[in-house]
Amino acid sequence: MRSLLAVLLTTLLLAPMGALGESGTIWVDARGQQDAGTFGGLSLEMGNGTEDDSKSVDYNDLPNIVEVYTATWCWNCVTNERAMNEAVEGTDAVLIHYHRVWIEPEDPFGSDSTEERWVENYGASSESVAGEERIAPSLVVDGQRLHTGSVAKGTSLVDDYSQSLQVGNRAWFTGGTIDFSVSFTESGASFSWNFDNLVFSCADDCPTQTTTPWIVFVEDLANFEDGSNNLEDYLHVNHAASQLSGTNGTEILDIPETWDGKDMKAILLIDWEIEKEGGNSFHDSLPAVGITTLLSLLAAVPLVRSRR
Repeated sequence: MRSLLAVLLTTLLLAPMGALGESGTIWVDARGQQDAGTFGGLSLEMGNGTEDDSKSVDYNDLPNIVEVYTATWCWNCVTNERAMNEAVEGTDAVLIHYHRVWIEPEDPFGSDSTEERWVENYGASSESVAGEERIAPSLVVDGQRLHTGSVAKGTSLVDDYSQSLQVGNRAWFTGGTIDFSVSFTESGASFSWNFDNLVFSCADDCPTQTTTPWIVFVEDLANFEDGSNNLEDYLHVNHAASQLSGTNGTEILDIPETWDGKDMKAILLIDWEIEKEGGNSFHDSLPAVGITTLLSLLAAVPLVRSRR
């Protein structure tokens, strides 16, 4: 009986760790540690630049953030983007496509600011796993999980991306609201943001959590018939990225011109990072808790007595 109990305990406690280990092979940490990422995704329609707009969203109702690195010549990117479109069906997700700009002969989209945001956040991890800071196709889910290439790590790309989406945002907040608004004045588009009341999920001896807000300007659809991957209609095109500061504030920003139509959106993103001594992230320590529990339970096995 003691042997059987030991086997059962070991199986139960190690099974989740195996699942975690398998998931870990599907992506890499997008920013070099697990306690860093991106949340937000509040979107405001820019329209013709005359109608004010505002949004207020509860923290627990925020969508997944999917940032994709692509190019109009990238054939493999079409496969990845279609897989992600299938993975997000039935979920609440905001997609943002970054196009190659630097040393780029064909792709007309994007800007220096979009390249800078990608490289600043994901360049180091991308280079370590794929050899380049900017490589298409690549995508990042919730600012945390970097996927590169068009070969599935699991059963399919759709399954890879679905698993990544299910992990969700892992920032250290438990509730609160985020406010985002725009008003059009004679001076230009005045954007305001506020996430002062987010509840930090830590009580004592808390690490420092830094947050950095951004506004990215994304066109829903841009038609470019000269793209050599023959996609023609390019979705979620990121035209510009503006870094802000503070948990609340107001700033006048220039709205980039749309490629065609009137379908530009301003999207609020909030980058977060836990700063702690020793370089180990909170989530890195989770398996150790399982091992400790396992050893404690196994030590108690000899105390079990069969009753006849």
